[in-house]
Amino acid sequence: YEEELDVPLVIFDEVLEHILRIDRVLRQPMGHCLLVGDSGAGKTVLSKFVSWMNGLSIFQIKAHSRYGIEDFNEDLRGVMRRVGVDGEKICFIFDEGNALGSG
Repeated sequence: YEEELDVPLVIFDEVLEHILRIDRVLRQPMGHCLLVGDSGAGKTVLSKFVSWMNGLSIFQIKAHSRYGIEDFNEDLRGVMRRVGVDGEKICFIFDEGNALGSG
């Protein structure tokens, strides 16, 4: 499904540079990147925007209080099946909100 974002996106030089970097990486065969920065800095929004520009589906884990390692494994199997068997081009987004504690 396609998620609509009602987020005002201000494009200034620094943001445009990040968009171009992400775009350059995602256009490469098997392109992937790790974006590191402060929470709320726009990494996820820019990744979703560039993915949309390139016609990629977006897969983002929706962790909840009962989400466990088995759920993660099942989600990962599902996304790998979509990519490997169906040939779907997917942007897999895993942000700090999806990381589970070890406790």
